Amino acid sequence: MKKILFDSKIRNIVLFLFVVLIYVGIPLSILFGLVDFKYKFYALTIGGIIVYAVLRLLGFTNTTLGITLAKTKESIISVLPITILLVVIGIILWVGGFSRMTPNEQWPFFVFYIFLSSPIQEFLYRGALEAVLNELEISSMAIRMVTTSALYSFVHIIYRDWLTLMLTFAIGLIWYFCYRKSKNLIGVSISHAVLGVVTIVAGIND
Repeated sequence: MKKILFDSKIRNIVLFLFVVLIYVGIPLSILFGLVDFKYKFYALTIGGIIVYAVLRLLGFTNTTLGITLAKTKESIISVLPITILLVVIGIILWVGGFSRMTPNEQWPFFVFYIFLSSPIQEFLYRGALEAVLNELEISSMAIRMVTTSALYSFVHIIYRDWLTLMLTFAIGLIWYFCYRKSKNLIGVSISHAVLGVVTIVAGIND
């Protein structure tokens, strides 16, 4: 798909405003009740679909967005140690009675979360953001890592919990680093799904 031709400055402004609209607008709309909290994962999914459509229209390729089978094995292996560690920590917290809520999700939700919501969230906060920052000529990996992780943390403002914000920022840094090694979203999507299911079932997160 060929890029839609814009003046480079106009293109950058469009991309910046688009990021603000989606990555800031969706969390704030949930936080302030414009979107019901129980529909949070569905709102992010719709946001991901919109981002994909717009970026493809602007000429971004699937490979550039991390949607590829290249280096799949590497992407899974790179994130495996942290995935196992986080799952173990989650189980320990659950056994230790750290649960903050009683889970009430049914199996259709987990199918949706594992196969659709988690990959789309990783696409949003790893693949798409990395590609957009690259397009905006943000060359510093440190700035990219902090920016993508900060926006990933920001979406969790809907939980109104500082601990959640800090932890998601930290895991965002790790997932970004792992994604950078392969530019393949499969590994981080699996890690995200596994960790999410564990924390939801354990009542650590909702």
